Amino acid sequence: MNQIFTSKANTLMLLQKKVKNSKIEKIFHFKVKEWFENDKKLLGKISATFKTGSVVVRSSALDEDSLDSSEAGKYQSILDVNPNNKRKLKNGINSVIKSYYQKGNSVEENQILIQAQSQQIVISGVVFTKTPELGRPYYVINYEQGQSTTGVTQGLAGQVVKIFRNTPQKNIPEKWRSLIKSIKEIESIFSFNSLDIEFAINKKQEILIFQ
Repeated sequence: MNQIFTSKANTLMLLQKKVKNSKIEKIFHFKVKEWFENDKKLLGKISATFKTGSVVVRSSALDEDSLDSSEAGKYQSILDVNPNNKRKLKNGINSVIKSYYQKGNSVEENQILIQAQSQQIVISGVVFTKTPELGRPYYVINYEQGQSTTGVTQGLAGQVVKIFRNTPQKNIPEKWRSLIKSIKEIESIFSFNSLDIEFAINKKQEILIFQ
């Protein structure tokens, strides 16, 4: 099982191929050592991959996602980066790498994850598939309303909802029905039901999975 959670980027790439009830925004990733070897080549590839819109420069360290801990907010994430502005893009990538070193993580196998920035977000947060303290059978949704996903990237969210795991789908509040359906699908993909998953819901009521 630990082989599945090798990094945030690898996990999202796996899910992108398998999920039907949620969406994962377009991804481009590379190793820190590849950045040091040829940053200009990678900047060109990023600009070619993301022709419109903004991107998020995200951490994807080898010590970040595991069965034991997701370490949400441990490293830097840079929002609202124009992928065609190579100076800002370069600065954003260097900021994330710097955050690795500041936390004592200088492993050059660590990755940088570039992802299309989600638009028209109405809710974002984190779902725990069991209560974090005692492992009780509830989905715990920590969330915030509005366009910003800052609370998610920093591991913070203000409001909490708990839903008993065995609640029939029709009895789940409509606001959370699609989210819980998508979380159950991810649990089945991993054959594992002790996860914490960063998500957002947009105006189209699409479920977006970030981590």
